[in-house]
This record gives sequence, structure tokens and C-alpha cells, in this order.
Amino acid sequence: MQFNFVVASNTAAVRLWRSVGMEIIGTIPDAFRHQQNGLTDAYIMYRKL
Repeated sequence: MQFNFVVASNTAAVRLWRSVGMEIIGTIPDAFRHQQNGLTDAYIMYRKL
């Protein structure tokens, strides 16, 4: 099993991880402080190996 933490505003990373079979299993609200966007959610992504 593999888990990954991805900042929700990083759409390229979310798209990449989804393309290799990972799925979003949860969201952490305001988990990351972005310099331009302020507080941003993060996704917990999972893939069964």
C-alpha cells in the first residue's frame, strides 16, 4: 500500500498521481500555507500495491 500527501492546488501533481492509479481518499482542510494562495487543502492519496 502506498500513501501520498498532495497539495490540492497542485493540479499537475494530482493529475500525475491519478494517472498512475492513485485515488484521493481524504482531504485535510487548510493543511498547507501557500505564499500566493494562503491556506490550501491537501489530499491524502492511496494506491494498493
